[in-house]
Amino acid sequence: MENRNFIFRLMKQIIIHLLFLSTPFILLGQTPNYNNLDNWEDLCYCSFKNYHPYSYVGIDNNWQLLLVMQNGLTPKQLDSLKIPYTKSQLLLLETQRLLSETRGVYKTAVPILDSVQITRLREQSQFVANDIYPEIEKECLDLVAHLTELDRSRNAYSILYSYVLDGLIWKRFEKEGVTNEWDSTESWSGNYWFVTPKRLADCGGTNSWTSGESVFKWNWSYSENVTGALWGKNLEALFPLAQGNEVPNKEIIDEFSDFGFFDENLHLTIPVINEKENSALCLLSNNIIDRLLPAFLAKTDIETLKTSYKFNDNSETVIVFYHEVMFDLMDLLLEKQAIQMPTTFQFPEKATLKDAADLCFIVIMKI
Repeated sequence: MENRNFIFRLMKQIIIHLLFLSTPFILLGQTPNYNNLDNWEDLCYCSFKNYHPYSYVGIDNNWQLLLVMQNGLTPKQLDSLKIPYTKSQLLLLETQRLLSETRGVYKTAVPILDSVQITRLREQSQFVANDIYPEIEKECLDLVAHLTELDRSRNAYSILYSYVLDGLIWKRFEKEGVTNEWDSTESWSGNYWFVTPKRLADCGGTNSWTSGESVFKWNWSYSENVTGALWGKNLEALFPLAQGNEVPNKEIIDEFSDFGFFDENLHLTIPVINEKENSALCLLSNNIIDRLLPAFLAKTDIETLKTSYKFNDNSETVIVFYHEVMFDLMDLLLEKQAIQMPTTFQFPEKATLKDAADLCFIVIMKI
């Protein structure tokens, strides 16, 4: 049995290394116009105060400069390319951690993965996700079953994505020292990178509104047009209701009547994850992370990934690669019919404001 396990592990490593070395033999269609920033997806595992880092990349010809300086250039070499620039541009990009300068050589400081690189990386992430999925499937189904008992199975997609796979896991990565504290500028802190082509998944991310120990979260996508109506609403008024401390008054009911947040008995129906009291949803979510974290680390060759794609360090490698694995796991959950795509994402033209409830939940944090 030990020999068979050794052979299996050896074969698996060979397959992984072949994926690292392989490149697509045929590129369908024309080579994308890399100079057009619209053809790229920018991903930010970050926070920002004044300006999102995209604000700096998208002005003047800063994107063109970042593209040509990926392998490092001196100003003299940059001059030879006849690309217009000013010293203040280089200084701005450097102070915003988008460029680094060492002994007169300027080099792009954030990962930029072109179509060949991201195709290969996604082959590797799919390989890892397929290995991980059986390790977490039961725990994911347990969470969905609990939501079904609450008549909120429609929230499974958003909770698994926004709270578990793209939420709790980062806290655990940081706690275990897998990812490091973020470097910061006056404007933003965290990790930022670019890939092309964009994923087909129409899930933009998660928005949050925080007051004290309570957070109202909602999942959103680029195509849906219902969650935008949540901005400007008195979301803070829902927090006492989430803890069962108050009964909604007419003003609150009227404000949220179109969103489907209350049942006929005026009880708040969107899921509440109470971390202070280790509620069932909290425990079920952490059960998934307890399985996911060691599985991801066991099946991911961080050092090889870092070297192959020239990531800056192990932390950045994990952040970029896990993002791809995360979306692959969501695809598998949909493919295995463990969850369903929210109506607002699948049929945005048919969605109404009541469908927004499927994307929303409240977290009571343990501070």
